[in-house]
Amino acid sequence: MPPKDARPAAIRVMAAALLVALATLGLVACQRDVVPPLVEVTEISPREIEVGDRLELRGGGYPQGRPAHLTFRGTIHRPGDGALSGVSIDADGTVTGADRVELPVTDALEERFCGRGDSASHATFRGDVDVAFSSNTPGAPPLVGVLHGVVLDVRPASVRATVLEAHEKEGTRVLSFLGVLAGPSSSRGIPVEGVTPGSPADRAGIQAGDVLSEIDGVRVAHVSDFIPSSSRATKLVVRRGDTGVEDAKSIPMIGYATERIPVEYAPALLVVGLALAALVLLVLPAPTVLGAVELRIASRLRTTTWSAVVQALAGKGAAACAFGLASILLSTFALGPHVIAAELDAAVLLVCAIALVLTSRVMSARGFVGSSVAAAKVLGIALVLAVSVVGVVVATGALSLSEIVRAQGGAPWQFGAAHKPATFLLALAYLGALFLLVRPSIEGPVLALTLAPPKAAAGSRARGAVVLERLGLLVACALGVAVFFGGWQLPGAGVARSLGLQLLAAVVFVVKTWALVAVLRGAASIASPWTTSDARSFVLRRLVPVLFAGALAVVGSRRLAPMSPSLELAAGAAMAFAIALLAVRSMVRVRGAMLRPEPHASPFL
Repeated sequence: MPPKDARPAAIRVMAAALLVALATLGLVACQRDVVPPLVEVTEISPREIEVGDRLELRGGGYPQGRPAHLTFRGTIHRPGDGALSGVSIDADGTVTGADRVELPVTDALEERFCGRGDSASHATFRGDVDVAFSSNTPGAPPLVGVLHGVVLDVRPASVRATVLEAHEKEGTRVLSFLGVLAGPSSSRGIPVEGVTPGSPADRAGIQAGDVLSEIDGVRVAHVSDFIPSSSRATKLVVRRGDTGVEDAKSIPMIGYATERIPVEYAPALLVVGLALAALVLLVLPAPTVLGAVELRIASRLRTTTWSAVVQALAGKGAAACAFGLASILLSTFALGPHVIAAELDAAVLLVCAIALVLTSRVMSARGFVGSSVAAAKVLGIALVLAVSVVGVVVATGALSLSEIVRAQGGAPWQFGAAHKPATFLLALAYLGALFLLVRPSIEGPVLALTLAPPKAAAGSRARGAVVLERLGLLVACALGVAVFFGGWQLPGAGVARSLGLQLLAAVVFVVKTWALVAVLRGAASIASPWTTSDARSFVLRRLVPVLFAGALAVVGSRRLAPMSPSLELAAGAAMAFAIALLAVRSMVRVRGAMLRPEPHASPFL
């Protein structure tokens, strides 16, 4: 029997243990009420998808009547490009049964995996897939299920024939360099029918009867997939024909020359481009023409107010209302895949812009001869605009305006005019043609008309002509922004899926359009009026050569394989940096000119 003084201590220990047990049970019970059970994801099929397919995720515990939010987390491998690690792609699926979730493969989802435009290629995703459902209990965490170790192949729905041929040629050159005599490719890979003695493949132990199933993380199903991501070494996965065992091999690529610049050179090209831009813009003396333009801008800003700028941009009264309504109508292009029709939106915008300007010029002209001359000049400018847009359509292989916008990015270095030489030249021609519409002329409407109507045209007819011309310039600038400057793409957001992002994309599109209108109107305000010979010289010496060079660049882009996305990003970043540096430099010089006292002549001299 324990001593009397030990009983209270034992009782206290037992009481404390009982309290701990009760607290633990209470905590477990609370957790059962708050933390929901995880759903189970066991399988994903099919493993190779393209636009129009439906991806199924099978498992258990899927709640009926609630949308499923899917997140793909992992690494994306593409032929000829480095691995994209840390990728997170979100998509919304539908619960079609207690054990099945379906996800439609859309253009937007394919773009997240395969890339945009001509840079789109077969992508192999490796990682995890999260399936989440919102909880019915307010404040409770969602129901989540995770499928680990997913390998998914996504193929672009349409690739230009010239791009596919260039990739096939590159893959054939790789096989030839390795010394592999390849058989017909299939979904299992490229069978090896023979190996050249002493070749890199022979030294690596590749034998006849093997199957080349992967290269640098990309599952091979076609010769066009067999492009290494590095010019130094490549990693192959070889499946032994007799045993089916897969063997990973690292093969040096020393001596292999690719038609495309190796992706490892992208950082070096970016550094060289930034250094050249800084050298040209900050070290070398500025051209005399640029200095004169900066002095004109400073002189104009001394006497300009914000109200005058807004009035010059949108007009006042009825003109401002029409400008605002047209901007709202143009913003609807960012709210859906198309407005009129997928293949007609760009043509409709171009025809509307030309029709508005043509009507304005005819209303401002006097007599049949004057109207005919004005119409002929506007149609000549319209031809340049149309050729520029058609050139982009041919270069990208996309007829739909939404596809042209989707092939670009939201950041300035992702604009088509920033990282594609052909699109850059066509953009210069397009902007030069618009400049012809707004620069004032001394001798009337010869290839360039001022926005102000002639003195002979007065009253409501003249005011109507001004409104129509402003609207035509607005529509033409909207088309230019969509084709050359990213359209309604948001930086880093990809394709806007929610209504909020779509509204934000519409606002971005309208702001870009206004900015382009302001740049053209500002350039016209500081430009001195030119004569007919000046306009003819501008067309023959500037506009036509640029348009011809752009057409040649389009032909070249159709015959050559596109650069890797990393190299395009480096080129676009260098271009965007150069333009931004030039703008900052000019702003500083203009500010300095405004602070200096304006020279004037003494009345006593």
